[in-house]
Amino acid sequence: MDQVLRISALHKDFGSTKAINGLDLEIERGTVHGLVGPNGAGKTTMLSILVGLRQETSGAIEFGVPSSKIMLLPDTPEFFPFLTTRETVDLARSATADDVSADMIDQVISEVGLHDAIDRKVGGFSRGMKQRLGLATTVIAQPDLLLLDEPCSALDPLGRREVLNLVKTLGTKSTVLLSTHLLSDVESICDTVTVMNKGRSLYSGSVNDLQREVGESFEGAVLRMLDSDGGALYE
Repeated sequence: MDQVLRISALHKDFGSTKAINGLDLEIERGTVHGLVGPNGAGKTTMLSILVGLRQETSGAIEFGVPSSKIMLLPDTPEFFPFLTTRETVDLARSATADDVSADMIDQVISEVGLHDAIDRKVGGFSRGMKQRLGLATTVIAQPDLLLLDEPCSALDPLGRREVLNLVKTLGTKSTVLLSTHLLSDVESICDTVTVMNKGRSLYSGSVNDLQREVGESFEGAVLRMLDSDGGALYE
């Protein structure tokens, strides 16, 4: 299949609550795909289902890549506090991609902006530094499908730009699914986007096509779409 991921009629119920409600989604190989929506839209639930942390209630999920080449970066990654940055990334390499040369460790750490902290223990890292370290531990595995849950939420503007540039570069080597509430991030680096609300897809397609269809800015189009469906991205 040309798609690296195909989801059909996906449902996830928590009792009477429908966290995912008939979601359809297709992601083309070699693209950066944005996933946007308000809190409670079902974004994190869907990502957890994709990596097996939760079981779907019903629906079909098809992958065009091996499960061993799928990596998830959660929104609040945690690490062993007594390990250094280098040791943490090396541990991830040995656990997920021991065929990757150890020479890549320093390179990946530099790419995420942690070279100056390469021999520091991670116990005292800020949330933003943990986000960068989490990205390094996923990138070192050289995944075919990289799932990112709010990777820029704890970063300052400069840090956000550096991470977004890295994600954009990763999109030339693998497929990236980026979940975020920051519409400017999606507009700047994503090829395609899915707008979610109440566990459903309101739009899935090209970022540029969405702007052309409604004749306004990307942010304006998404906010109008959510507002008409009873959702609020910013509260």
